[in-house]
Amino acid sequence: MTSEKPVLQSLGASQRRAKLQDVKAEDYATPEKYLEGAEIPTFYQFQSNMVADEDLKAGMVSGLEVDKRLTLPTRTHIRFLVTGQDVLHSFSIPSLGLKTDATPGRINRINTFIQREGVFYGQCSELCGALHGFMPIVCEAVSPETYAAHARKWYKE
Repeated sequence: MTSEKPVLQSLGASQRRAKLQDVKAEDYATPEKYLEGAEIPTFYQFQSNMVADEDLKAGMVSGLEVDKRLTLPTRTHIRFLVTGQDVLHSFSIPSLGLKTDATPGRINRINTFIQREGVFYGQCSELCGALHGFMPIVCEAVSPETYAAHARKWYKE
């Protein structure tokens, strides 16, 4: 009887290679291209509130739906400047890989690049007070063309 040693197979990077693509920023359309000279503000302050359970409509997620969704373009580099007004908060949208603290008196910067359209849900993930569980964040990612039409409407107001 011969004693054979078990053979271990390596499942590391040597066996599977990632498929790489050469992508440049110029390959993607930018919203400015669609705004045709419309004035774009240098900042945008945004506030939305949670929809109460009695006001929910079919398809809305209880406890996570808001009255105004943050609409963002896809295929565009986006920078968030986040700060707190009253206490520590934590701006978090896990499905986009976003999480940063919102600290009063400080500005934190995070960047993202949304590749696909959809609705992304998040919440404040800091113990910031009595209504901590009632601070949802909803981001709706749309095509640059749809975003431009949406931006024209909101920038006029």
